[in-house]
Amino acid sequence: MNMKKIGFALGLAALATGCVCPCGDRACACDEAGFVPLFNGKDLDGWSDMKHVYKAEDGMIVFEGGKDVFGNLFYKRQFTNFVARFEFKMKYHGNNGFGVRAGQECFDGGALVGGYKPERDAAYNGMEIQILDNICGRDRKLKSWQFHGSIYGVVAAQHGAAKPLGEWNCEEVTVDGDNVTVVLNGKTILACSIEDIEITPDGKPHPCLHNKSGYIGFLGHTEPTWIRNVRIKELP
Repeated sequence: MNMKKIGFALGLAALATGCVCPCGDRACACDEAGFVPLFNGKDLDGWSDMKHVYKAEDGMIVFEGGKDVFGNLFYKRQFTNFVARFEFKMKYHGNNGFGVRAGQECFDGGALVGGYKPERDAAYNGMEIQILDNICGRDRKLKSWQFHGSIYGVVAAQHGAAKPLGEWNCEEVTVDGDNVTVVLNGKTILACSIEDIEITPDGKPHPCLHNKSGYIGFLGHTEPTWIRNVRIKELP
């Protein structure tokens, strides 16, 4: 069997069994071999120029949010296959996203204010892994593919791994070919292949779902989010 398929099968098994937390939690002795930091903890050097909505503060990337405030903060180089790790916390109504393999138009587009603009939106020109307060999401009766860890509009993630609001969560996102895995606080909440996906549950075209490479970054949607310990390991 192809080694990538073996790894993906192990990821599916982890949905049932859970796994050792592969995160930056101070109490976690996880394997950090091969990972390099993308955020220096002091400023946004190496990231797109979105300083009017994002700032570096006390070792964190802070999206302050506000009414009708949207902002995409992308790292200034593209990646193909990788494992990305970061920690985040939010409050009620928290809403952000982790952009994966986003196209150049997303990087150049800056803030995205509502509407369906597929060329500038990482959810369509690439993938958006949801970062969301699921409690608020249930109150608002969101679709399954809108909850935390989901590939927005494409594949729904499992629930139940998030820590209480205001506490730090540890997330790992692995993108390897067509296989996408999301681990939240030690639990695998998404393990899927996008290889054969053409029709998506949100009913909208995702013309660049199968991008082979692109930018990664954070996709702020009006509500504050705090992020730290962003690092990445590239895969062959």
